[in-house]
Amino acid sequence: MTSRERLIAALRNEIPDHVPAAPDMWEMIPMRLMNGRPSWEMLLFNDPPVWKGRADAATHFGVDGFFGLHIPAETNTREVIVHQEEQKMITRFLTETDDGRAWSPTATVYHRNEPSAHLVELSILGIPEEPESWTEVRRNYEKFDREYFEDAREYVGETGLVAPMVCLPCLSSRQDEIYRYYDDPAAVREEKRREGEAMLERARELLSWEPDALMLGNSGMMLFNPEPVFRDLVLEWMKKVTAMAKEKNIPTHIHCCGKELDLVRIGAEETDLDSIEPLEIPPMGDCVLKEVKERYGDRLALKGNLHTTEIMLRATREQVADACKQAIDDAAEGGGFILSTGDQTPRDAPDENIRVMQEVAETYGKYE
Repeated sequence: MTSRERLIAALRNEIPDHVPAAPDMWEMIPMRLMNGRPSWEMLLFNDPPVWKGRADAATHFGVDGFFGLHIPAETNTREVIVHQEEQKMITRFLTETDDGRAWSPTATVYHRNEPSAHLVELSILGIPEEPESWTEVRRNYEKFDREYFEDAREYVGETGLVAPMVCLPCLSSRQDEIYRYYDDPAAVREEKRREGEAMLERARELLSWEPDALMLGNSGMMLFNPEPVFRDLVLEWMKKVTAMAKEKNIPTHIHCCGKELDLVRIGAEETDLDSIEPLEIPPMGDCVLKEVKERYGDRLALKGNLHTTEIMLRATREQVADACKQAIDDAAEGGGFILSTGDQTPRDAPDENIRVMQEVAETYGKYE
């Protein structure tokens, strides 16, 4: 099997030739492989495009490439630079219409050699709501929508799987939004309804491209949307988008780091979701891989869940191999399992700790 075929089989809860090994290399590892260039060259200026950085990282380490990908849409909103210094760059989103300018209420901070930070409150950064000046972003690669996706799919080829991404409408980490939900729930419900309708429209477009999978990208969602809130704001849209994909015979996969055991249960019992990650262990998460497999493995494919710091960053190669074998013992029986990390692989994880995942998957994780 190719990496792509192997991942598709696992996502469909089938048995591939061996357990796929697809560590999460969202941005930190691709940044490290840029040989000292600042992170914003890839993450902001598309030099290289982020999908190329991730694909090259997977090839570098010889692992199966699983790429959830935000597909930029061509709109009248653009990202501009409002502050820049040697070690960081701050951007905001600007929308210009006949009615004037509208600025995003938060900022994105790109650190030279660290992960980017999104939805940062302006007061924390000490920047004004209305910038006096800004610098336009001139990207090295400027494509959108299907053209962007097809470039990524062609480049990745059989070395991995590219899953275009939508986000379920939910409360974000912004404290003002959380307070507003409790102060004026009807208004927030209406906002999330509009976001949900827009998400479905975007998902419909993405599915028309016939991708190998559709990814729902909702980092930390259950931290800010515990089950009562999730049922109030999110579940309806999760049901609709997973049903829409099922009609097209395209599997859906969700990323929700942090606590997500309630999401596993709801996804398995009440939606058409096919697969879930990263199934973090306590205390960062609340998932015990063996128990999740026993309770929900007949319904959901699972992707996870090596501890990102204690295992991937600090452990020896032999300890990582042992952790991989334990995860395979816990979740690989009957297929439907992708060996991965419990969220993003740390920037300074030793190379051998990444490569050994594939070695163990190909040998210990081989299906008879």
